[in-house]
Amino acid sequence: MKRKIMFGVFIVLSVVFVVFLMNAGKFLTVEEGIQKADAIVVLSGDRGERVEKAAELFHQGYGKYFVISGGTIYNDVTAARLMKEHALKLGVPESAIILEERADSTYENAHFTRQILKSYPIHSAIVVSSNYHMKRVKMIFDRDFKNSEIKLYYSGAKDRYFNRAKWWKNNKSIMITISEYIKMLGYALGKNY
Repeated sequence: MKRKIMFGVFIVLSVVFVVFLMNAGKFLTVEEGIQKADAIVVLSGDRGERVEKAAELFHQGYGKYFVISGGTIYNDVTAARLMKEHALKLGVPESAIILEERADSTYENAHFTRQILKSYPIHSAIVVSSNYHMKRVKMIFDRDFKNSEIKLYYSGAKDRYFNRAKWWKNNKSIMITISEYIKMLGYALGKNY
């Protein structure tokens, strides 16, 4: 009898594990409706899809400020400045762009961006990052902005390598998925990634 119970528990746990693995990529993405906001905040860390998504939202009238967050990537060059050049090429006016050039992690993206937004008449913002990054972004930004009176919405930019439905199909998608889960675990344990 004990052996049958153990086997049943093993089967149940195996099924739960397989279901989790099948849906691991979907869990990382956040799909909620966005609304017009005062600002669009775009985070560094990709090959340009985030700025392209944020610029698309800007041109559709979803925000009047275009906030770019990204710290130093080499010597004195910041990701924010490189992203600004990309945004300008996409037609975002320089007068709308606000740079945050200190952040080296998602936690710092949230923290330093919140400090900057306080200096502007901004009461709502759409945060744009890669689709696979959005669950962690939402966890971190919601916590950091909790008492800020700034309403946040989230919009994920499609990453060319990440397949949310079949994340195991290519090496980059596998590495992205595993890395995100490790970083979420680290954040839950008090590490600021």
